[in-house]
Amino acid sequence: MYFSKYIFSFWIRLSLYFCLTASCCVLAQPADKTTVVGSKRFTESYVLGEILNLTLRDAGVKTVHRQGLGNTAIVIQALKTGQIDVYPEYTGTILREILKRPETQASANELNDWLKPIGLKVAIPLGFNNTYALAMRSEQARALGLKRISDIANLSNEQQSTLRIALSPEFKTRNDGWPALIQAYYLKKTQKITRAWLSI
Repeated sequence: MYFSKYIFSFWIRLSLYFCLTASCCVLAQPADKTTVVGSKRFTESYVLGEILNLTLRDAGVKTVHRQGLGNTAIVIQALKTGQIDVYPEYTGTILREILKRPETQASANELNDWLKPIGLKVAIPLGFNNTYALAMRSEQARALGLKRISDIANLSNEQQSTLRIALSPEFKTRNDGWPALIQAYYLKKTQKITRAWLSI
C-alpha cells in the first residue's frame, strides 16, 4: 500500500452508511413525541447528528439533539434504554463493535437480521464512507525512510520507540483499530501513545 504525501490510509474502510434506530421507525412516532437524535463525541458525529436533527425537523418531526454522548458502548446503551431514538453510525462499527462479527461489509437486510435480537435496526444509507488514516510530518517520514505503514516494522526498536502516536480513545481499543494495525503490520508495541487527537 503506497501513500501520497505521507498520509497513511488504514485498510479499514468504515462506511458511514446507516443510522441506527430503536425498533420503531422515527417517522412513525406520535406527533407530540420528541425524537431524540444522539451523536458521539467527535466532529463528524456532531455534524451528521445535527444534519439528521434538522432534516427531521424540516419533515415536521419534533426533535432534540443530544450531542457528544461518548463512545459506541455509551451511545448504544442510550439507544437501548430509550434515552435516544436514532444516531449515525459506521457500518464497520456496527459489524465489529456492536455485533462482534468478522464481516467487513453487509447489506441493510443482513444488518437488520443480526441486530433484531438486540432490538435495533439500521435505517437509511448516508451515501459516503470514511477511512482511517495515519499521518506524519513529511520531513520525519523522509528522515526515517517511511513511505508506507509496513516500513515502520523495518525501523529499529529505538527508532520505533521515538514515535509518538495520537489516536482516538475508541480506535486505540477497538479490535479492528490499533491492535489490528499492530498485528497486520508487525509493529512493535513500543510506540508512545499520546493523548487522543481532536477532530477538526
